[in-house]
Amino acid sequence: MNKQNSAPRKTGEINQVKPGANEAILAISRDLITDLPRKARCDHIVNTIRKALNCDSVVLMSYENGSLIPISVNGLSAEVIGKRFDPQDHPRLKAILDAKGPLRFAEDDPLPDPYDGLMANDSAGKLAVHACMGAPLYVKNYIAGIITLDALEPDTFQQVDDWSLSTLVALAAASLRITRLIETLEEQAERRGMVTKDLVAEALKRGGELMGKSPVMSQLIQEVDIVSHSDLSVLICGETGTGKEIVARTIHAHSPRSGQPLVYVNCAALPEQIAESELFGHVKGAFTGASRGRSGKFELADKGTILLDEVGELPLQLQAKLLRAIQFGEIQRVGEDKNTSVDVRIIASTNRDLQEEVKNGNFRADLYHRLNVYPLKVPTLEQRREDIPLLAGHFLDQARIRLDCKEMRMSPQALSALTRYQWPGNVRELEHVIMRAALRAASDARDPVVIVELHHLNIDNNQGTQSTLASTTGNVPLDGSYSDIVDQFQRQLIENTVKQTNSNWSLAAKELQMDRSNLHRLAKRLGIKK
Repeated sequence: MNKQNSAPRKTGEINQVKPGANEAILAISRDLITDLPRKARCDHIVNTIRKALNCDSVVLMSYENGSLIPISVNGLSAEVIGKRFDPQDHPRLKAILDAKGPLRFAEDDPLPDPYDGLMANDSAGKLAVHACMGAPLYVKNYIAGIITLDALEPDTFQQVDDWSLSTLVALAAASLRITRLIETLEEQAERRGMVTKDLVAEALKRGGELMGKSPVMSQLIQEVDIVSHSDLSVLICGETGTGKEIVARTIHAHSPRSGQPLVYVNCAALPEQIAESELFGHVKGAFTGASRGRSGKFELADKGTILLDEVGELPLQLQAKLLRAIQFGEIQRVGEDKNTSVDVRIIASTNRDLQEEVKNGNFRADLYHRLNVYPLKVPTLEQRREDIPLLAGHFLDQARIRLDCKEMRMSPQALSALTRYQWPGNVRELEHVIMRAALRAASDARDPVVIVELHHLNIDNNQGTQSTLASTTGNVPLDGSYSDIVDQFQRQLIENTVKQTNSNWSLAAKELQMDRSNLHRLAKRLGIKK
């Protein structure tokens, strides 16, 4: 194939850049630091180059899956933008694709031009291209596309020097790379947003919704609706099993941040040695085993919400760093000197009386006030007994769907027993009791309609909270408020386990299925260890 290259420069000769090319180089360079949509950026590139080189058409193509796809076309028929060009069917485009740099074709080159008869000002479709050149667009070590330039006059490109052409091509390639990077980031952001919305919706569906007609629940639902539309920090208090996490997820789902991540952190399960890294991240080499850097929960929750479940279990040292993150919106990765700004809404939950914990020196007063901007108290099931039939019906319907039953009902005797039971485990216990009862009833059923009877519930209405806990701890009497009873129960359980393992705390932690550092911290708080 006969290709004509520009004459080589003599030693010491300096390329004289055409004023038009110089202006084009400057204009495209400005585009690199300008926030432009893909089409506007690509259109500006081809328009600028066509004007600068005074040619009849310029086409920018991307190379994807073996085909050349026009991204921006100037000077050719509108139908070109909808075409796909296989390089094997178009020898000139293949030659450009295979070239290492700008390539010029001679006027009498026998290879057919892919744009013959497609010039925009050729209404009859008979004008043949007489001057043609192009160049591959490299992004790093791979070809991202090509750019082609055509003219009806044979001598149009004779005055275009190699330096100007190479510079324009390099800038076009850089613009194409930036365009692809922006598209990739936008696609990732959109996909993350869609996934986040789906996860939140699924979490709400899976975890349930705020249900109840009792006065205390109606008040809570109203408060949740009010605070959801704000950006205030929320502290959710309530006994275990009352549905604090559902409240938190509902707040996020109805907030302006609903399209952003909701990151859950179980503070009680954070091993003390890596708790700071889990929350704020670390850099490579920050500690033994840190083979690479990683982002913490706060960075993952940027622009979204972080749920600090069981926040009362955080050690005092970490509370100080958490306070800074909330107060100034800044975090510092472990092993890093600089601060990183984050925009995170804080929702915290606890089953402890944090005011009492502050008095006892177990929780920082300043952190408590930062978290307690909008307090919410989730009522116990005992405080909303009139909601039990409604909740029971909801859980029974969920069980019916899971067990693939056509119809499932509850006998009046069973429903009456549910309303009389004390429910030390609150709504969570009610859900589990009904799920188990539904399974038993389904296995006993002989008719299409499954009836949950009293004996399927397997609950003792004469058994209260204290007797239940006493049986677990060796018939030791437990007295006081719910929080006091929980502390007594934990203290006795830990003491008994440590005694049974001959004071081997590592083995005791294993028996209790706890992290050893968390066990030591809990034992200190309960007064078992100093």
